[in-house]
Amino acid sequence: MNMLQLKNIMTKYGVAWEKKDVNLILDCFAVNGVYQENPLSKPYNGHGQIKKFWENIVVKKTNDIHFTLGECHIAKDSKTGFAQWDCVNTFDGKRNKMVGIMIIRMKKDKIVYLNEYWNQELI
Repeated sequence: MNMLQLKNIMTKYGVAWEKKDVNLILDCFAVNGVYQENPLSKPYNGHGQIKKFWENIVVKKTNDIHFTLGECHIAKDSKTGFAQWDCVNTFDGKRNKMVGIMIIRMKKDKIVYLNEYWNQELI
């Protein structure tokens, strides 16, 4: 993985989130990719589980989404990327601000593993 790949996939991820575009988010992930919403949650394995999560949480419950990509870093081994982000949105009718970091592993231009660490506050 290089910095351009990381920034490109994170930009695409942000657009998918803002547009609530399930097909675009799936295009970010390898077919058998893993999405873990937070470190203690059960991971979503493969397009089927990621799609179901995205439809139930992002599409149905989240609105007025504004994603901003922050600093990105690549580990010395070039296998793991880190991306800071923030997002302001309305979730279940409540306006909130989220800040977080994603830990990402990629194969070519697809995410094979993504783990998010985030926090939020009502605004």
